[in-house]
Amino acid sequence: MEDELFNEFVESGSTSINNLILQNYHNLGMTEKDLIVYLALSMYAQKGVTFPMAKDLAKNTGMDEASIYTIIQGLIKLGVIELKTIMDHHQQRDIYSLTPIYHRIKSLLQQEQESNQQNRLMSETEELFRKIEVEFGRPLSPIEQEQIHQWIDDDHYSVELIDLALREAVLNQAYSLKYMDRILISWEKSNIKTAEQLQDRRKKLGY
Repeated sequence: MEDELFNEFVESGSTSINNLILQNYHNLGMTEKDLIVYLALSMYAQKGVTFPMAKDLAKNTGMDEASIYTIIQGLIKLGVIELKTIMDHHQQRDIYSLTPIYHRIKSLLQQEQESNQQNRLMSETEELFRKIEVEFGRPLSPIEQEQIHQWIDDDHYSVELIDLALREAVLNQAYSLKYMDRILISWEKSNIKTAEQLQDRRKKLGY
């Protein structure tokens, strides 16, 4: 009897689910019940059943059929799954496509990455303002702050490169953004846009 139960356990197989789904389902607007139904759909899909019956899903999840229908409609609206009609042996049949969730997660991760990059840039810019104010011995005016933003946003100078221009200005006791601007323009004419490129040029010139 125990051997039969063990064999049944082994032969029942397992369902594979990407960890990113488990880590981000709540960020996609899915509830725990949504995830359970998605997992059940994944289980059937991995068995080759791409359109399981609501009664079977209800039996597997402990929910009623009405809840299953509601949840599936919700998953479709969220863009997590898609109901598709395909041709199979010259006959139309419906299937649940489970791949849209990966496109949603990709978009979500890209948004998070862009947000993190933007936050990091804002933090670096604020630190740059503070450094310039310390070296100049005075607060930056709104026009000067706008100039620095223009260097970053329009001219695409890195914060690190602007910081190096500040060091050059301080070494020459020229405490003005105009002087820093001339330095940055000079570097740009030499096709220098990053701190690494400046270091390479200095090595070549021997200083």
